Amino acid sequence: MVHRSLAAWTAAAALLLSLTWALSPAVSQASPPALPTRPEEVTGGSGGNKGGGSGEPAGAWIELHAPQALAGGWAVVQWQDRAGIWHDVEGWRGRLDGGVESWWVHPKDFGSGPFRWTVSEQAGGKLLGASQPFSLPAEANQVLQVTAVP
Repeated sequence: MVHRSLAAWTAAAALLLSLTWALSPAVSQASPPALPTRPEEVTGGSGGNKGGGSGEPAGAWIELHAPQALAGGWAVVQWQDRAGIWHDVEGWRGRLDGGVESWWVHPKDFGSGPFRWTVSEQAGGKLLGASQPFSLPAEANQVLQVTAVP
């Protein structure tokens, strides 16, 4: 009889541990999903030279505006994971010529966030400025203007 009680308790404990493990939040154990890379250069179509070309679905744009102090710097869009860590978005980076930079947003990414712009002296260099966090446009043909400050 004692042997059956011990076996029953062992089975119950194993079942409880299995359920606890199966129902634990996988988000804290898995790395966050990576966003797709963005096209570096697209020829043809309308809307500039970075995405939104012919054959692309109707997307939207994010547009960085920076003061003269940041002009010529290296601009990068970053996204923030649930742990609060910022990650570069592959393809949304480049030299900030003339104080304005634009990037095309694919419809599947509408409304996602948070994102931010950063401006550094050069790729991987000293941070010169950043924008406040923002979410991507929610609809086609929107232009979201974001300002980076030193």
